[in-house]
Amino acid sequence: MSVVVDNACTQIWEAWENGASATSLRVSPAVYTAVAAARPAEVAHDYPLMLLGLPLVADHEVATYDPVVVRKPAGLCQQEGDEN
Repeated sequence: MSVVVDNACTQIWEAWENGASATSLRVSPAVYTAVAAARPAEVAHDYPLMLLGLPLVADHEVATYDPVVVRKPAGLCQQEGDEN
């Protein structure tokens, strides 16, 4: 799990350096299951599973140790008519 967290942190920092924000974390089903097993109270209450402050999404396309941080590019939060 520490490798997964380390790899996710690297991607989060890269997103921030590029002005983007991280919106979710796609992980392999094995990682999702491991997080769910470590947080039985959250699962019992149907709370979304989170890791590093990001919602977890199980994705069969993601390798076990290579999570994918979903990014929102900078500027997408601006409302129409904002100059900044």
